[in-house]
Amino acid sequence: MRYHIAAFAIAALLIGSVLAACGQDVAQGEKLATGPCVQCHSNLVTCSNLDKNLNYWENTVNRMVKKGMDISDQEQEAVVEYLSGLEPGSSPICD
Repeated sequence: MRYHIAAFAIAALLIGSVLAACGQDVAQGEKLATGPCVQCHSNLVTCSNLDKNLNYWENTVNRMVKKGMDISDQEQEAVVEYLSGLEPGSSPICD
């Protein structure tokens, strides 16, 4: 019985850690998409492309970094994941 409780506790910790990490990526991706991205253009540009795939967003973010957007590799991944996961018309990008 103790082993079952210990196994359950470990599983809960692992699942909680994964969910927290996913939530942080979404929050970080949203923060970046509504922060550094809009220093040079409005969210309407981003909103009009929310139907694009992961490859499109990887190329776009790489192009923006080459133009001077100062974000880390981890931040680039977070914003790409965030934007590629949004549906057209999604808040807060399209508000």
